[in-house]
Amino acid sequence: MRKKTNLSLERSLRKPEAGLQRIDPEQAAVPRRRQRPRRSWTSWLPGWQFWTLLFGVGTIGTAITASALLLSLPSVPNCPRIFWPTASASMRLYCGQLAANKNTVDDILEAIALVSELPEDHGLRPTINAQIEEWTQELLDLAETSFHEGRLTEAIDTARRIPTHELSDSAMAAIEPVIEQRIEDWKQIWTEAEDIYAEIEDHLENRRWNLAFSAATRLRSVENQHWRVTKHEEISQRVQQARDDTNKLANARNLANRRTVDDLLEAIGIAEGIGLDSFAYSSAQDALKDFGRTMLNLAQAQLEAQNLTEAIAIARRVPASTQLREEADDFVVLARGEFMAWQPSVRNFENAITQAQRIPLDSPLYSRAQTRIRQWQGAIDQVAVLERARNTARTGSTADLTTAISQAELISNSTPVYDQAQEEINRWRTQLQTRQDRPILQRAEALAQQGNYQQAIAQAQQISSSRALYNDAQTQITRWQRTVSEQRDRPILNRAERQANAGNLPEAITTAQQIPSSSSLSGEAQTAIARWSSAQRDRDLLDQAYRLANNGSAESLESAIRTANSITNYGGQRPDADLLIRNLSWELLELAQSRAWSSLSAAIEIAERIPRYTEAHSEAQRLIRDWDTQLNPPPAPEPEIDLERKFEDGVPIDWDNSRLND
Repeated sequence: MRKKTNLSLERSLRKPEAGLQRIDPEQAAVPRRRQRPRRSWTSWLPGWQFWTLLFGVGTIGTAITASALLLSLPSVPNCPRIFWPTASASMRLYCGQLAANKNTVDDILEAIALVSELPEDHGLRPTINAQIEEWTQELLDLAETSFHEGRLTEAIDTARRIPTHELSDSAMAAIEPVIEQRIEDWKQIWTEAEDIYAEIEDHLENRRWNLAFSAATRLRSVENQHWRVTKHEEISQRVQQARDDTNKLANARNLANRRTVDDLLEAIGIAEGIGLDSFAYSSAQDALKDFGRTMLNLAQAQLEAQNLTEAIAIARRVPASTQLREEADDFVVLARGEFMAWQPSVRNFENAITQAQRIPLDSPLYSRAQTRIRQWQGAIDQVAVLERARNTARTGSTADLTTAISQAELISNSTPVYDQAQEEINRWRTQLQTRQDRPILQRAEALAQQGNYQQAIAQAQQISSSRALYNDAQTQITRWQRTVSEQRDRPILNRAERQANAGNLPEAITTAQQIPSSSSLSGEAQTAIARWSSAQRDRDLLDQAYRLANNGSAESLESAIRTANSITNYGGQRPDADLLIRNLSWELLELAQSRAWSSLSAAIEIAERIPRYTEAHSEAQRLIRDWDTQLNPPPAPEPEIDLERKFEDGVPIDWDNSRLND
């Protein structure tokens, strides 16, 4: 904190001594106007001439008087033109005051230098010394003003330029420590403010917004107007701008993550709006490159899908702000070359090479272009090999197809024609295998027509899974196996069906289980077995329900109802089960009613056993409510007392018990 000066002269220097008199320039004497002698000749002139002459004389006299007064005004000295070696002390002091009144450092220093030339024993020396002390304080005030306006170097320079040697010994001894202390205070305050500012910038660069705002608040306590107000407002705005720009950049990245061209362009537009003075500027520039790279990746994906038009359209929309505009232009050039190579021919490869050679050496795509050139140059020879193989395979003979395949297999997988060569090889192999295996399949079909299905299957199984006719052979084998299964297993399934229709379900199930899982009738047999098993289970459940019902107790009747209800709808026993459930529910209700004569609670317990899904359930619930009412009758209502009538009869009321006194 800046120390206050303890010099009394910081206040006293501002008050000049009482004896100080401002020096006025010498005044010129005003000449006195000579009196005109009185004459009596007016009587000689006519009346109108007299008055005319009198008016003219008065006008001329007034003009002469005014001129004289103007000439008699004191003259103002022209300080810049004064020859100072011969100038008086009062003139120096006067001009010094004029210069100091301009309130600039140079003018005040000039004023001090102007009056300091006078000797120490001069009569005006006390006044001059007091004036120099006042001007010295004004210089220090100007330095303080420069400091608070943010010009530290200028403030220190001004303080250093104060001519303390022109002061009296006592004044010089008093003010020099003040000047030095003031300079040290300025430096310390400035250093502290710069440290806070550097801390704020570090927080901003690392996106610590809350810490940046907190540090910016500390600038408000700095004892310097420039840092406390101007720099605080500046850095606060930058902090807010950095936060806003970071949020904008986050939104831009979210848009870019959608990986569509329109969203990427919108994200680029947002990033472009972040200015150079923002702490998020470098991040925005990195983001722009990332967005542009994503657009080029989308263009490359379209090119790999052989969608040349869309690939070029995307590349041409890459903005210059991404710093990838030149690379995008090179991508378009190279894409056209790759498009030419999609249809392999000597001419197309030569044109593609010419296109790729346009990529400059400093381009990021130069290495890729050179790789393509080498591939296409090697592909020209490979195209000739493929053409010879195609010509050989045109006859369709086994020998020529074999030769064509051998020739095409010589084509390297590093050339663009490799895929086409593989397609041709696969086509020729299919053609060759079909020629070789067709007789085998025809012999198998002939055997099947004769009814020799097992031999036909064995013949067709000679065609392996790697052969062209394998799927055709497997289709025929499956059909013949189904025929064999039908012939072998159909009588078994029919016998099982007859057994089931005769009611012998266990035997039908056992018979159907003789059909193996490999049989074409296996699925049909398993379905029948499941149906018969369910029917057998339902039959057993129904028998069990009848046995339980024969017991006649409430518990056995309830158990019989629930057992019958578990019978499915698929075994044919459900109608009998529903009839049994209906009869047993009424029988259970009758049992409850018979018990009601002896015990209502026992009757309620029996009635509550009747399931909700039975026919007698609603009637049982009604009886339960009636019996419960009989067991727990509601309390009788208390008689109402007609108070007004009792008062009329004179009967007193016991208000404590609310009962009438008899």
